[in-house]
Amino acid sequence: MQCNAILNSMSAEDRELITVDTVERFQGSERDIIIFSVSANSIYMLDLLANYKLIDGINVDRKLNVAITRAKKKFILLGNYDILSQNPIYNHLINQLD
Repeated sequence: MQCNAILNSMSAEDRELITVDTVERFQGSERDIIIFSVSANSIYMLDLLANYKLIDGINVDRKLNVAITRAKKKFILLGNYDILSQNPIYNHLINQLD
């Protein structure tokens, strides 16, 4: 749904140059720039969208991890600051970026 909204707002020329897709479909590939848009409007929704896994004693959001590690040059995170900062994983990332 969010991918369709983004694609519909783009020109035909931009659609030829820019790939818009889900995180799951980006696994195994890389891009110079990744824009990761989090459409959660509540902490509950954010938890539903996340894919948490305990790795080496650290709770990791696997979707976020895939998005970050697929960016070769730049990673851009879009989302509601107030919602994202309530989540420990996103809060840690936000604090690292400040």
